[in-house]
Amino acid sequence: MAAGAVAAVDEAAPTLLVAGADPLGLAVAERLIQSGASVTMLAEPSEASRHGHEIARIGAGLVVGSARSSGSLLAAGLETARVLVLTANNDPENVDAALTARRLRPNLPLIVRLFDPTLGDYLRRTLDGVTILSTSAVAAPAIADMTLEALSKRNTHPTPSRSPRARRRRKLRVDRVLIMTALAGIVLVAASTIYFSQALNLRPIDALYFVWTTIFTVGYGDISLREASDTAKIGGMGLMLTGAALVAVLYALLAGWVVGRRLDVLRGRVPVHGAGHIIVVGAGNVGFRVARTLAEKGQRVVVVERDGENRHIGDLRSVGHHVIVANAVSDETLDLAGLETAGALLALTEVDATNLHVALAVRARETDIPVIVRLASHELSTHIGDHRDMLPASTIAIASEAFASAALAAARA
Repeated sequence: MAAGAVAAVDEAAPTLLVAGADPLGLAVAERLIQSGASVTMLAEPSEASRHGHEIARIGAGLVVGSARSSGSLLAAGLETARVLVLTANNDPENVDAALTARRLRPNLPLIVRLFDPTLGDYLRRTLDGVTILSTSAVAAPAIADMTLEALSKRNTHPTPSRSPRARRRRKLRVDRVLIMTALAGIVLVAASTIYFSQALNLRPIDALYFVWTTIFTVGYGDISLREASDTAKIGGMGLMLTGAALVAVLYALLAGWVVGRRLDVLRGRVPVHGAGHIIVVGAGNVGFRVARTLAEKGQRVVVVERDGENRHIGDLRSVGHHVIVANAVSDETLDLAGLETAGALLALTEVDATNLHVALAVRARETDIPVIVRLASHELSTHIGDHRDMLPASTIAIASEAFASAALAAARA
């Protein structure tokens, strides 16, 4: 469909205009239509191509264009619309669209999707009749309440003890190079001690002392090879070379271990102690707000985030949350997060497949803790809900209800 093309719209009643044909926009439009409203959707060409049939199925009109374009807004019926709902997942785009619409219709009620609280406060201060909503801000309290309810039910109805296979211990990581270096050092010291004990006519402890000072290059003084045989001198030179090499490797491995340990600490890869904490996988907008909401309700939260550059990690740590930068699907990460003693796990990344993989990894551990899975897919959410082994949480469903309610309230005002 070409830009600016308009599908048939019921002109008998004023319409509500929804700009953005992403999953949230489609869900909001469907709820509004089910409530008896007439809806026109303003969609980008790519959105119209991808969701055109779905828009037709729910009974909404369609205009192809940009919400930031005055012409597109007017073509979509801005002059007669009762409310404009901006649902694009892009804060700057929604701000531009809101300002453009308000310039064209100074008194038009606006429902604007914004995550950035600073931008939201700015629009509230400078524009009248604006309702600012965020998917994560709306969904977080609902998911937090779902978690607390699941915890309450679990505490009320004790479950059988976990099977021995579920009680996994963290595996000790062994550095083979370090082991081989240590063994080589032991062999070198033992053999050299025996040799120089005989070559220099030393007591075993004196020979060991001589070998030790030679390997660590602290020099000769009390025991030297000056008066020793040529063979002993050659053996001493070989010991210096071999010992120096082994010591260099040992120091390098030690430095690597210290640096690695420091990196693990910085990434939060240290075991979580205690019990009853809630594991939140994903420090995106939803995970971030859910973690804060649960903490405000007195819950101890451990956050697992794969992206070390995530902008919320610093904020979460600054208020005392333990954040582990790692892949939550791995057994090692789940062990670090204290899965076996946790109260619940919430898979809240922005990717359905990732959330499902995390949930399945938890269930594979045969643990009975509640698992809440964030899903955008309605079909997958329904399927998981039917099986009752996990609790699906659809941020789209939660947010669309809030957006639709706000739009209907503004239209009636």
